[in-house]
Amino acid sequence: MYPPPSPDQGRYQAKLLVNIVVAVFLIIGLFMVLQYFNFIYLRDVPVMGGWMMDMYQRVFGVPQVLILHGDDSNGDLVALRDMLSEKMVFYSEDLDVRKYSAGLLQKLKQYGLVIVEDAKTLGKDKLVNIEDYIKGGGNVIWVGDAGTKGIIEYQGHVIANQTGWFRDIACIDQNTMSSCPCKTVNVTSSCKFLPETADGGTGQVQEDFTALLGVSFVKNEVGINPLVEIIDTNHWSVIGIVRNFNLTTLNKITVVSNSLDTALIANINMGNASYPGVIVNDLPGTWGSIVYFAYPPELSPEVLLPIVERLRY
Repeated sequence: MYPPPSPDQGRYQAKLLVNIVVAVFLIIGLFMVLQYFNFIYLRDVPVMGGWMMDMYQRVFGVPQVLILHGDDSNGDLVALRDMLSEKMVFYSEDLDVRKYSAGLLQKLKQYGLVIVEDAKTLGKDKLVNIEDYIKGGGNVIWVGDAGTKGIIEYQGHVIANQTGWFRDIACIDQNTMSSCPCKTVNVTSSCKFLPETADGGTGQVQEDFTALLGVSFVKNEVGINPLVEIIDTNHWSVIGIVRNFNLTTLNKITVVSNSLDTALIANINMGNASYPGVIVNDLPGTWGSIVYFAYPPELSPEVLLPIVERLRY
């Protein structure tokens, strides 16, 4: 038999055990702080990641998701909302952007993830609000042709219709109450810059939302038996999912051209043509991330749900 430990050895072992326990809790606390500031994603941590994420949610709560929508584009709001509520087991709120004329940015800031779907018509002021939200660290899932149509109104008159995610400065002819070329603005001309108080205060602001999305709008295309093909299987957004699958109920996609700064994750193949299907733009510094779907993402839960799970923190 081994001799019993001396009192000094016993105290040393007890102190060592206490130090180990304290170190473990400090490491766990450090991981949670890193998760809180979005430096890591706890579920990526081997062995203990799932357990630490469960503990994190008990401490900080389960983050919610906001669905920002209209009713003039592709996508099924009810299907998307039901999928999130059922599969992710958390409450998601939906907000009709057409009924929100002020305070949108403050509303967005309450959420770590905003999904913009079925909202083709978005004024420049809404795009500016969403850009500010992203630059503040918020994450966005952007669907199809959301935000590619804009109407500029002034004193009850529609003075311009804008298409795409680039919105230029608007000018108004004060005699005809219609749009006019801003290059003709001068002291004697009736063509003037739209007052800053118009269009949500963005009348004299140029908005290039394409730089945030990493894509440019081209057109909408009718789908014929589209096939989604994952082309970057190592990207965090699609690790472990099926490489190819059909979207049998899809009838329309949005065709875009993507910039070299974005990560092309999946293509949509329709007959002899292939189009960008899923694109991720991990923005610089402390800005959030944008995942763009050229089709309603609720049609591919195997892709959507892991991305939602990660971006909602």
